[in-house]
Amino acid sequence: MHFTQLAPLAMFAIPALTNPVEPRAADVQCFQNLDTAWWKPPGSLQTPPTVTIQDICNAGGVGGCVSGYGRLCVLGSLSDCPSLIATVNYLQKFRGNRWEFPSVVECGNIALSVASN
Repeated sequence: MHFTQLAPLAMFAIPALTNPVEPRAADVQCFQNLDTAWWKPPGSLQTPPTVTIQDICNAGGVGGCVSGYGRLCVLGSLSDCPSLIATVNYLQKFRGNRWEFPSVVECGNIALSVASN
């Protein structure tokens, strides 16, 4: 197969729901979907999602979930937490009375998802 035949095929191999994201730690690729999650932490409304993610990462194991306005879950290799936190920190925005960021973010071997309760 020639390169000109492979180029159209490569377009279909790229995941339709993910986009590369910066910043990230070296050697770890991060992706996001295009759906926006709304998050209100269980404590202070001013607590950014990255604090909740760090708390889950600090707990150890393979991740966990926290319920607030929505259910924020982190699952995977916690050694990739720094990349996930840096990426969500870059993407998160406080609007009105909630935090907004992509509902799915994946960095290396760890993923964040937010769903409705």
